Amino acid sequence: ALRDAVQAYRREEESQFYRSSKRKRERFDQGGFGECAVIEPSRSRGVQFPFAVTDRVIIKGNKRTPQRFVGREAIVTTQCLNGWYVVKTLDNAESVKLQYRSLAKVSDDPSKPVSSNTGPNWLQICRTTS
Repeated sequence: ALRDAVQAYRREEESQFYRSSKRKRERFDQGGFGECAVIEPSRSRGVQFPFAVTDRVIIKGNKRTPQRFVGREAIVTTQCLNGWYVVKTLDNAESVKLQYRSLAKVSDDPSKPVSSNTGPNWLQICRTTS
């Protein structure tokens, strides 16, 4: 029984040793990365990308969003790392980089009127001139 307890203790010590990120780097540098087959669940989460380029969105805003952009409609122009997007506002073609949490998808229903706080749509102006 004592031998089993000692083995369990050693296994626990080893598992804590291998979880340390510094130790992982050391093992990788030493070539002992064959034991790294176990993926930690916290690391395998992945990043959400709920919007595609050219999607119409409305800027809901969060603490990082400049207040002047909140409530305006925009088009996603670029998808960046870690859930960040570059969007261009429809009323004056201003670009801003925002997190996915601060955006909401706009329905493409043409019967729904465009919000009253947007001015002339630069995208429609560009399409009609070309």
